[in-house]
Amino acid sequence: MSPLMQPIEQIASTDILSCTPETLIHEAASLMVQSGCGSIVVFAAPGQAVGIWTETDALAVDLEDAAARCRPISQVMSQPVVTLAHHLSVHDVLGQFRSKGIRHALVEKEGAIVGLVSLSDVVLCQGTEAFLGLKRLDGILAPPAVILQADDNLSAALSSMREQQLTAVGVQFADGSYGILTQRDVVGMVAAGQGDVELGSICTRPVIGVASSSSLLQARRVILQHQIRHLAVFDAEHKLVHIIGFREIIQSIEHEFLLELHGALRERDEALLQSRQSLLLADKVFEATMEGIVITDGNGFIQSVNPAFSRITGYAREEAIGKTPALLKSGKQSPEFYEYLWRCLRHDGFWQGEVVNRRKNGLLYTEHLSITAIRDELGECLHYVAVFSDITQRKQAEERLHFLANHDALTGLPNRTLFIEKLQSAVEQARQFDRRFALLFIDLDRFKMVNDTLGHHAGDELLMRIASELQRIVPNLSTVSRLSGDEFTVLLENVVTVQQVASRAQSILDAISAESTVAGQGVFISASIGISMFPEDGAMADALLVNADTAMYRAKERGKNNFQFYTADMNARAIERLKMEYSLHRALAQDELDVWYQPKVELASGRIIGAEALLRWHHPDMGLISPGQFIPIAEESSLITSMGDWVLDTTCAAIRRWRDAGLLQGRIAVNVSGRQLKYSSIVDSVAQALERHGLPSSALELEITESVAMDEDSGMVEVLHRLQALGIYLSIDDFGTGYSSLSYLKRLPVRGLKIDQSFIMDLHQDRDDAAITQAIISIARSLGLELVAEGVELEEQRRFLLEQGCDCGQGYLFSRPVPAAEFEALLRQQPR
Repeated sequence: MSPLMQPIEQIASTDILSCTPETLIHEAASLMVQSGCGSIVVFAAPGQAVGIWTETDALAVDLEDAAARCRPISQVMSQPVVTLAHHLSVHDVLGQFRSKGIRHALVEKEGAIVGLVSLSDVVLCQGTEAFLGLKRLDGILAPPAVILQADDNLSAALSSMREQQLTAVGVQFADGSYGILTQRDVVGMVAAGQGDVELGSICTRPVIGVASSSSLLQARRVILQHQIRHLAVFDAEHKLVHIIGFREIIQSIEHEFLLELHGALRERDEALLQSRQSLLLADKVFEATMEGIVITDGNGFIQSVNPAFSRITGYAREEAIGKTPALLKSGKQSPEFYEYLWRCLRHDGFWQGEVVNRRKNGLLYTEHLSITAIRDELGECLHYVAVFSDITQRKQAEERLHFLANHDALTGLPNRTLFIEKLQSAVEQARQFDRRFALLFIDLDRFKMVNDTLGHHAGDELLMRIASELQRIVPNLSTVSRLSGDEFTVLLENVVTVQQVASRAQSILDAISAESTVAGQGVFISASIGISMFPEDGAMADALLVNADTAMYRAKERGKNNFQFYTADMNARAIERLKMEYSLHRALAQDELDVWYQPKVELASGRIIGAEALLRWHHPDMGLISPGQFIPIAEESSLITSMGDWVLDTTCAAIRRWRDAGLLQGRIAVNVSGRQLKYSSIVDSVAQALERHGLPSSALELEITESVAMDEDSGMVEVLHRLQALGIYLSIDDFGTGYSSLSYLKRLPVRGLKIDQSFIMDLHQDRDDAAITQAIISIARSLGLELVAEGVELEEQRRFLLEQGCDCGQGYLFSRPVPAAEFEALLRQQPR
């Protein structure tokens, strides 16, 4: 929209300077000077404007007459005040200003005064640069400047301004320089009571001006920069030729606007003719096109559809009009899909893509859809136009072709082509996120014999059974593929340990070797599996595949029905770990596990005040196995939960026995793993064990490692609070070796800390260890926590700990971990 066509409401000033009819002239002039306004509106009552007094009116005040300044404003104001409707265009307002000979008017809306518009507001409104930049000052119709001398009196200047209706006069000094006297200056003199003086003493000097070759745009910028209302125009000899104000700038804008308007009307007539022809063509295209077209209003209600819409969807025009396109919704797209679609329409005004919709008869179809928003000049959406085509058959054909090209026709598994793509993708993902994965290459043993004896149909049946078993066994997000014949691959992504892979490979061997009935015959078949690991056995997809194949042939050479890792030492470790896992399963069932106890003693007296329960495993062939070897295996294989429950129950039974014999009054501590806290019902297990053996909760202590206790995101804190609610004494084991957070420690429901033995062992000769131990003791005492020092082996260590305030310890100085019977003997040796 042209700036001269916008309504005056948009440029009018809402801050109206006003006074009452009784206000004195000099008071009104002072208000105008203080606010920098060129006019003041006189209101008899709120909303009732009775007159206006402007800078031009100030010229009529006789500055020599002191009484003239003290007359009420009602005697000299212009009346009535011109009031214009708020919707009039700036162009129309300019016409009113010119015909009525005014520079100010009030703006009225719905019977109320909402603003004041002036000639200044029109010039300052945005969008006039295009006009002003084309017009030079020497090309406008401006009267010559009226120039008075510096020794002329003020009265002569006021007389000239009144008679010639001037808003400003120039003042020339003897040295050839110029000053300027404006109507606003006169208002200030009225306010101050200025008498008749020489112009040189009161004019503004030097006068701000520009060359006559400057554009109106440059002139306006100088006016705005210096916050002035009049600008001197100098010729080439630097003589003052014009004094221009907003009036001259407005006249130039109006002239350029009229030229633009005539051109716009001509273009409009030409466009209307072209539009009629285009509409006729568009109507024919709308009816005849093979694509469905839907036109809605800005709120999404259907206003029009074409015949192709009815042919594709089954809905007649009358059934669709007034509805929304939601009548086609199939439910196959998520709410997030439609949120994104509408976000694109609102932001970009356009969206296209594929949508699954439902025909009137209930059948689904796929369409390629384009939606465009039609907006008005203000950016408001008037309509949405949707154009769509039915691509159901094409999509089905594409999907079928894609499936056949990438999948095995017999089993439906990914074929070699798709497998290579997935393997390459796995390499890239693992490299990016620093992960490991395993590739299992599976070849069936003696499969040819099944084909040769029972026929290819039986062989196919067996292959489908094995494919189904592989998909059942492998974890989610793993990929099972059939490369060719009796060769399969399994891609295990994001693995942590080799033992995970070995366990999964053994499960696959067990499933394949189970008896199968094929073509009515019972058959036994086995497999050989080769395994390569990323990144250990290859950094590229082809290297991993070749190495897994090599490992598979090694499995064949070693008797079949087994798996082999490509790396020899990895293979040996995996097999050893797998054997230990099987043995550990058996250990729990065959009473190979035992609970030993290491006393906790009072450092000052050596009296036993409790103990720590420690799990031991007596393997029938390998003897006593270190917990450091089998506890991690129990954690990874989920055996730790059942083993933990067994240790808890065994310990509670021993506590009951010793309490009944009057041997023990303190607590026995049981270690709890992170997996028990995270994945088992540890709270229920503890409560049931205490109830089963008739023990108070004060008889039991649970030790949690520091790293587990500090794991905020795993829900540990909630479990610890539930254990605390049972009355269980909770302590943190190995304190100081993990990522200690004192602020978090303060929030944990723990009552004790165990100082790790790594700090105790050298504290008598290592200043750092001694300092750390002192700090831990200080922290515990500050937080009100009890302390136990583990690994106390020397008398010097005991004395140091006692001196620093640690009262309890355990270690070889007092006793090694011992079986239950030996611990009971130690209890009996103590004075009761």
